[in-house]
Amino acid sequence: MKNVFILFLLMIAVAANSQNKETERLIEVNGKAEMEIQPDEIVFIIGIEEYWKEEFEKKKDFEDYKTKVPLAEIEDALIKNLRKVGIEKEDIKVKSMGNYWRYKGKEFLYSKQFEIKITDLAKINQLTQIQDAKGIKYMNIGELNHSKMDEFKKAVKINALKDAREKAAYLVESIGSQLGEVVTISELSDTYYRPVRPEPMMMMAKSVDVAAESIDEVQNIKLEYQVRAVFRIK
Repeated sequence: MKNVFILFLLMIAVAANSQNKETERLIEVNGKAEMEIQPDEIVFIIGIEEYWKEEFEKKKDFEDYKTKVPLAEIEDALIKNLRKVGIEKEDIKVKSMGNYWRYKGKEFLYSKQFEIKITDLAKINQLTQIQDAKGIKYMNIGELNHSKMDEFKKAVKINALKDAREKAAYLVESIGSQLGEVVTISELSDTYYRPVRPEPMMMMAKSVDVAAESIDEVQNIKLEYQVRAVFRIK
């Protein structure tokens, strides 16, 4: 008899719980927020490569290429130019190194790639105007970033949730009800657009010294975030 009574109480509790779930009113909405940030950290990539002095002399053919300029000499000149525009040693890193290719019957030409952390766009323009570009294979903007990126990401996520709540509020109010507390929050996407400049800004000339055009600005970094939220309706 006691067991029957307990079972009866459980059945009542389950029925009451089911009824509450059926009568609970909810609203589900998506929220979105975007932000554009002007980068204050630029990763600038410079590639250097050994070359033959005779390549840059007039009336010289391939058979005349005999004097190879070593990589160490080219690197030394590059470092001096980097320091001249105010780039510190700790902001210069070697990304890769290896042999590039060689002409038939000639020695290998060795190459090296550097990553330079720059915070001032004017320094990039100074570097692209190097008068003697021999040995510099290419210059390129590799990556854009911001020193406060984590703070900006957090702000965008908060704004996306606020957008979801605002949307839910005016929809609920349109039917004469009020928005209640949040039940669940789900992340839908977290997009981080960091534009890059894939094409080289400067290529090594085979006959004359060259310099790239200066750049006035770089593209902004775009953050985009979406969230799904479920709220109770009072």
